[in-house]
Amino acid sequence: MKEIRNKDGLTEKEFLAQYKPGDYKRPSVTTDVLMIGMNENYTKMKILLIKRGNHPFMGCWALPGGFVNENETAHQAAARELEEETGLSGVYLDQVYTFSKPGRDPRTWVITIAYLALISELQEVKGLDDAEDAAWFDLKFTEEEIKISSEEKAVNIVYNLKKEVFYNGVLRYENYIPTLKSQDALAFDHVEIIIEALKKLRRQIKYSSEAFCLVDETFTLPELQAVYETVLGQKLYKKSFRDMISEHVVETGEERSSRTPNGRRCKEYRFKREE
Repeated sequence: MKEIRNKDGLTEKEFLAQYKPGDYKRPSVTTDVLMIGMNENYTKMKILLIKRGNHPFMGCWALPGGFVNENETAHQAAARELEEETGLSGVYLDQVYTFSKPGRDPRTWVITIAYLALISELQEVKGLDDAEDAAWFDLKFTEEEIKISSEEKAVNIVYNLKKEVFYNGVLRYENYIPTLKSQDALAFDHVEIIIEALKKLRRQIKYSSEAFCLVDETFTLPELQAVYETVLGQKLYKKSFRDMISEHVVETGEERSSRTPNGRRCKEYRFKREE
C-alpha cells in the first residue's frame, strides 16, 4: 500500500515522530456538575453545592467538579469528582455545555465541561477530598432572579437576571445575564452553568424521560406532575399532562397517599422502561 505524504514529504509516522505538543499552549480541562433533586413534597428544587477548601475562591460555595485526568473521559471525570467530593455515585449524568470564556478561572486557561445530574432522593452528603463541606440548597429560578439558599448554612445567594436575545444564523435564542445582588456569591462562573443546565432541563423535560429520575421508583401522578411544574415554573393542565406521560407509565396495582401537599390517596405507578 502506497504511503500518504503531506506537503513536506512526511508520512504520518514521520510527522508524529517530530511533532512537538509543547509548541502549542494547551488548556486544562475540568468538569462541573449541577446535581438536582426535589424536596419531600416536590414543591422545590434542591441543588448540591460544595464549600471550597482551597484557593481560588476558598470558602465559597461551588458546584462539585475538578480536573479531567489523562486516562478518562469527561463523563468519567464528572462521576469520579462527584463521588470524591460528596460521596454520591450511580446517578444520571447528561452533558450540558462547554464553558470556555477567557479568564473564567484565575489559575490558568481552563475549559470546563458541565454536566446535569438528577437524583430521586436527597441523600446525606458531606465534604470529602478538597471540599470543606457539602450541602443541599433550595433553588428558585424565575425570569428575573435566581436564588440559592440554605437556612442551615446561613447562606443566601441571589442574582438578578437580565434577558438577552442573540442570533445563531437565522435562529433566535434567549439568554440570561446574571448580576450579583447578595453579599454571598458562587465561585467561578458557576451561576452561568446553573442557568444553562436549567434552561436545557426545561427544554427537554416535556419530550424526554428525565423527570422520572426525580421521583421514586414508584410514584403517584400528582407527584410526577408536581416535578414537571416545579422544574418548568408553571402550572400544567391535568388532562394535558396525563396525555403527555400516559405512554411512559404503568400502574403497579397499589394505592397510597401522595407526598404532594394535598396528600390525596392515589394509584401508584412506575416508569415503563423500554425493552
